[in-house]
Amino acid sequence: MDRPPVMIDPELDAILRREMMTGERILWRGQPNPHKLYAAFGLWLFAIPWTVFALFWESMALMMLWGGGTKTPAAITWSFGIVFPLFGLPFIVIGFYMLATPFKAIAKAKRTIFALTDRRVLSVTAGKSRESASVMLDQMGPFKVKAGSDGYGSLAIQTGSSVDSDGDRITETFLIAGVPDVSRLEGLLLEQRARLAGGRGAAA
Repeated sequence: MDRPPVMIDPELDAILRREMMTGERILWRGQPNPHKLYAAFGLWLFAIPWTVFALFWESMALMMLWGGGTKTPAAITWSFGIVFPLFGLPFIVIGFYMLATPFKAIAKAKRTIFALTDRRVLSVTAGKSRESASVMLDQMGPFKVKAGSDGYGSLAIQTGSSVDSDGDRITETFLIAGVPDVSRLEGLLLEQRARLAGGRGAAA
């Protein structure tokens, strides 16, 4: 069964086309569906218990200061009653930040468009300031594709690697997530890489 055509925000499409280089052709473009970004909400599995515990800690610490009715010397009560709440505040802030992260990802997805051209893959995000990132076809490493039965999925392209402060190697990726017709994107990308490899062979 044929899937209905995917609609592209005209404003985002116009912004994308302004990013094109002279003579560059768009072969595929798509916007991420915010409801397909399951990984963003996976953070909640960690954020919710973290935040609940942080709030519990803060309430217990404040009760030490304001609860009264204990035989603990006032100086000690005040010392711990101030230090403990201050210690817990950063954990509360981190918890609320993690809870907000999925909604930030959804808001960003609504303002983002991905594209494959005959030269590169790129992403453009509109907002108060425009953000764009791209990887040339000849700079791409292996890539992995995950696709659902509805055609939506993700494509992660290895673009390089680096070594962190502990000496561990970190793989750098360009991620296209939550987009429709990801299998078609995969096919077009393979075609472009084969074309590029063929051009190199002819030149040699």
